[in-house]
Amino acid sequence: MSSEHLVLDLEKGAGAKIVDVVLRDEAAARQEGRWKCLGIGSFLLLIGATVVFALLQFGVVPQPGKPDLKESGNSFSEPMLPATMKVQAVRSGKPAAHAIASLSHRDKLVWTTNVAPSVLENGMRLDTSDNSLVVPSSGLYFVYSQVVFHKDSCTEPVLLTHTISWLSDQFQSEVELLKSIKTVCEGRQGAEGKSKLWFESIYQGAAFKLHKGDRLWSKTQSHEYLDLTQQGQIYFGVIAM
Repeated sequence: MSSEHLVLDLEKGAGAKIVDVVLRDEAAARQEGRWKCLGIGSFLLLIGATVVFALLQFGVVPQPGKPDLKESGNSFSEPMLPATMKVQAVRSGKPAAHAIASLSHRDKLVWTTNVAPSVLENGMRLDTSDNSLVVPSSGLYFVYSQVVFHKDSCTEPVLLTHTISWLSDQFQSEVELLKSIKTVCEGRQGAEGKSKLWFESIYQGAAFKLHKGDRLWSKTQSHEYLDLTQQGQIYFGVIAM
C-alpha cells in the first residue's frame, strides 16, 4: 500500500470516529432532555397533588361524600373550635357537650345548648331543672369550664370562686372535682382614690372516670361579678376520651 492510500484510509477512519462521537453525543443529549422533561413533569404533579390535599384538609374544596359548608348554611365566620368539637363527636360517636351560660338567676348559672357555639351530641344531656350535664355511659371524660368576672370599680378586695362538682350513685352527696379561688382589687385602687375597671377569668379542666347517670355542675358564688356581655366566653363542657 502506498503512503497516499494510507493517509486516505487514516482520514476516513478518523472521520468515521468523529461522526460516531457526534451521533452518540446527540443521542445522549436527547436522552438527557427526555429525563429532564420527565422530572419536571413529576415535580409539577407532586406540587398539584399537595395543593389539592391542602385545600381538602382546610375545607376550601369540599371532600367527596362530605357536605359543603356553604350549602349547609355554615360559614368560616362562625366559631371554629366548637364546630370542630361537634364534627369530632359525630365522627367518633362519643358523648360530648359544650354548654353556654345564658344568664345568672337565683344565685346559679343557667346553661343552654340551644345557641351557638354550643354542642350536645351522642347521648349527653343537659338537665335544665338543676343545670347539670348528665353522663350517658361509663368511661373516661375530660371535664372543663370557664367563668369570666368583671366590675367597673375596684375599691375593695373581691373573692372569686369557681367549682366543678360531681354527683354519682357511689356517693350520698356532691363531690368537688375542681375548685379555684382568686382575689382581685388588692392594692389596685388609683393613687388619687379613683376606682379601676377590672376583668378576671378562671379556667379549670381535667380527666375523670365517670359512670352512666353521673351529674356534673359548674358553679360560682360570685354571681354579681359575672360578665355575660359576650356570648360564649362562659362555658361548661364534657367530652368522652
